[in-house]
Amino acid sequence: MLFRAARGNRPECGTATVTARNRPRLRPGISCQRGYALQGDGYARVKILCISDRVEPMLHGPNLTSYAGGVEAVISCGDLPFEYLEYIVTFLGVPVYYVLGNHDPGPEGPEYPGGCTPLDGRVVEAEGEDGGVVLAGLSGSALYSGGPNQFTEREMRRRARALSVRIRCRDLIGRPKPRIFATHSPPFGLGDKEDVAHVGFESFVDLIDRHEPSLWLHGHVHLYGPDQERVRQKGETKIVNVYGHRILDV
Repeated sequence: MLFRAARGNRPECGTATVTARNRPRLRPGISCQRGYALQGDGYARVKILCISDRVEPMLHGPNLTSYAGGVEAVISCGDLPFEYLEYIVTFLGVPVYYVLGNHDPGPEGPEYPGGCTPLDGRVVEAEGEDGGVVLAGLSGSALYSGGPNQFTEREMRRRARALSVRIRCRDLIGRPKPRIFATHSPPFGLGDKEDVAHVGFESFVDLIDRHEPSLWLHGHVHLYGPDQERVRQKGETKIVNVYGHRILDV
């Protein structure tokens, strides 16, 4: 599946279709551990580079194109320098989709990663020659210090409900629902921590129950050492912590 890139300027909230007609004019970028495959679900398969929270040397240097060869899209789950995202979209030459983390600038500020497509509160159809994949996302973490992109459970529930309404409206007109959700924080009880900064959102669990995506990607919870659990399962949904990076075949 060959994906088409999207404009880097801020779009309106809601549903977006990414096609060849709105390929971005990318500005130049600045001058571990291999992922694994997950079983697909009968759809056309796509190789996705998922990144979050940590700049990886193999993705920010001359080895990027050889290491990530065959990747058709990139999904960032937040807390990464915007220059890093711009470097990847420029030199890897595939679409980059992103949500924001609690250490990123707020979405209303002047800073954003050029050439990349925001997912926060949106449903995005990433079209390809063999069809496409539908993505949805929500930025942010639990409120703990009053910084940007931090939300109470009540606030995130309102945001999740608004996203769910968009998905339901699509369903009413026969549009496909999202197969992949990207968030910065994990769902509650599915890869989160007990401390106030890293607790997950219960409203994300509701989204999983309601829409049953095949894949839920998140970061925020840092993993150290080879024995950390990255993948959890709820019903038909795989929840994957992509801290650092993962290369997934979905």
